[in-house]
Amino acid sequence: MIFQPGFFGRLFSSSGKWVATIDGDHLVIRNGGTDTRLALNSIHHIEIGSGLIWPELMIQVESTPIRLGGLVREHADRVQHVLKKSVAGSLFRAIKPASSSIPALMVHLESFYRLPGYLANRDVTLWQNGLDAHQAGFRLILDTLRHPLFDTSLVSQDLKTNIQRLLDLLTGNRQELQQRNERFVRAEMNRWKHFFDTVESRPLTEEQQRAAIVLEDRNLLIAAAGSGKSSTVVAKIGYALATRFCQPPQILALAFNRSAAEELDSRIAERLAEQIGEKDTVSSRTFHRLGMDIIAAVEGKQPDLAPWANETRDNEGKVIEEIIQALAERDRSFLERWVKFQAICFRPNKELPRFETQQDYDAYLRQVGEDRDGHKGIRTLNGELVKSMEEVAIANWLFMNGIPYEYERSYEYETADHHHRQYHPDFYFPEIDCYHEHFALDEHGKAPTIFAGDYEEGVRWKRMLHSQKQTALIETTSAMYRSGTLFSHLEHELNARQQAFRPRSPEEILARLAEQKSPSSTGFIRTFITLCKSRNQTPDQLRDKADQQRDRFRALAFLDVVVPVFQKYQEKLAALRCVDFEDMIRTATRYVREKKFVHPYRIILVDEFQDIAHGRAALVLAMLEQNPDCRLFAVGDDWQSIYRFAGSDIAIMSRFPHHFGVTATNYLTRTFRSNQGITNVAAGFIQANPAQLTKTVHAVDSTQEATIQILEYGKDEDVESLLESELVTLAETARSEKRTLRIFLLGRYNHHRPAVL
Repeated sequence: MIFQPGFFGRLFSSSGKWVATIDGDHLVIRNGGTDTRLALNSIHHIEIGSGLIWPELMIQVESTPIRLGGLVREHADRVQHVLKKSVAGSLFRAIKPASSSIPALMVHLESFYRLPGYLANRDVTLWQNGLDAHQAGFRLILDTLRHPLFDTSLVSQDLKTNIQRLLDLLTGNRQELQQRNERFVRAEMNRWKHFFDTVESRPLTEEQQRAAIVLEDRNLLIAAAGSGKSSTVVAKIGYALATRFCQPPQILALAFNRSAAEELDSRIAERLAEQIGEKDTVSSRTFHRLGMDIIAAVEGKQPDLAPWANETRDNEGKVIEEIIQALAERDRSFLERWVKFQAICFRPNKELPRFETQQDYDAYLRQVGEDRDGHKGIRTLNGELVKSMEEVAIANWLFMNGIPYEYERSYEYETADHHHRQYHPDFYFPEIDCYHEHFALDEHGKAPTIFAGDYEEGVRWKRMLHSQKQTALIETTSAMYRSGTLFSHLEHELNARQQAFRPRSPEEILARLAEQKSPSSTGFIRTFITLCKSRNQTPDQLRDKADQQRDRFRALAFLDVVVPVFQKYQEKLAALRCVDFEDMIRTATRYVREKKFVHPYRIILVDEFQDIAHGRAALVLAMLEQNPDCRLFAVGDDWQSIYRFAGSDIAIMSRFPHHFGVTATNYLTRTFRSNQGITNVAAGFIQANPAQLTKTVHAVDSTQEATIQILEYGKDEDVESLLESELVTLAETARSEKRTLRIFLLGRYNHHRPAVL
């Protein structure tokens, strides 16, 4: 079959004198004495371009388009149809011999589904690796079926069905495998009913049984508070041993503190006495114990831990304080940077655009500020209450530099009328007779939506007023604060007006901070160093991240302080020839990756997984990668994450498959700890944070009414009388109902314990 442009096509379209022929499974194009020979199966797209009379025929070969012009529309349509049919025919002829391998592949597939046990991703991989003898033909069929010009009507229905089953397992959603595994789980629940009913003090729920049976490569169990996760861990170990998936020494259970590890040890020994012999043990350890054991196995001795390193991390804050004190005494520049951060950036600046309503912002002010004589605001070093964190930073900067100011002094001219109240500019500098307005405007001059009325019109009115009355005005904006240019701009403007600067000494500023009981940043710095070490962050990487922060000024000011503290902290470790927990975990991880330490485990269980840090996660991942047959069973509840100060990152749990691979996720949603009323309040509160995983928790006790009562008080000294009154009320209720009530009083700190009780 020959295709070519007609006489008029060549004359009017400048197409050239090309000729195309189909030769077997090839398309041959001759143009100007040069032949181009294309395999038909290399053609992926054939399209007719624009043009009413002489459209182009575009043939896509891999990434190279070939254009053939000079054909009238009717002839172009015909060529396109013939070419598509020819490509489909060529593809079918190519796979016809290979299709004979499909029946043998289906025999292998059926045998795979009949294998005993739960079939995990690792089992699929091993099965696929055993298909080498059939792979070439099957791959050819797969590639052909995916070809955009293949005509599926040429393939028999049986062949399409079989190929679809194979595709579903190897590249699809594995629906058939899921159905097979679901049947297996149901059968195992019946087979091991006695074990699941008796392994713990109460029979396991269906959710607990499912979590114990499923043995995917990676298993995540999201367990609500009081839902029996410890019982599930014991059942998981017992089931793995009873089905001979592994032996006791091949199981590692990891806990986050020594008491939890010891409790798990005793519980396993008590509940699984039949499965575990006298000589065999399941290894329950803390991450710290595991890290030390790995290093000791490689180096022949245990590492020396830093004197301040312990499970509670109580002393870490003290060592950071000592380092800061030593730096401040020896390095005046550091002292000034430290004071600057403490005074100006002691709290994060929650930007106004992040608040949806004025009521939300008022609630925030109550949280970070105080209410005094009917005025709400945040206290400055000078003692007044201001309306935003940015105004606090400005006022404290002025205080540090010894610049007298008045906050919201009445404007010197009367402005009150039926449209305006009396004008009170943010700051007034009496020594230079100048006002300062800090406008909540972004880089585009736009105000946050929470402000009622036309804030931007108010800005224009204030500018016009100062212009008309010829009063001096300095302007700063929220955009300047975020970019880090506000204070250099303000300094320039004040200098230009001959404002005298009388900087206060760092000691005086620190004394004022102490007077006002400003929050210390040492705990924050300790947490930051822990997180940096856990994630192997360098100062350069930190600076790059700081540059990208919305509150760039605070981020960079913090780095100016934390980097030298970090360096001195590392020098202190080196001088003492010891390691902290992060160093220990990182070294153990390296030894596992380098296979200097080869572990024996087939199952690794991690309790309280919501509190895992990147360093610990890296150690677990290194152990899994060292032995592909090792399975991970992680148990946790992202609603209960409390160890951020120790380096934990909830994103490791919320993005579990991203970090660890193919995952089976199960849930324990039935809580035995509290009633449904308490559960509903807790769930509603914590899920106000969109970063938390969404789940529904069902309480065994369905009581919903009158479960939580909130009593408010104004001063700390009012707490005891409030509690006493409530206890009297409860006692009267008990007497009237002839009951004995037990009261359990919880406080955040020991000093909250009422002296009268």
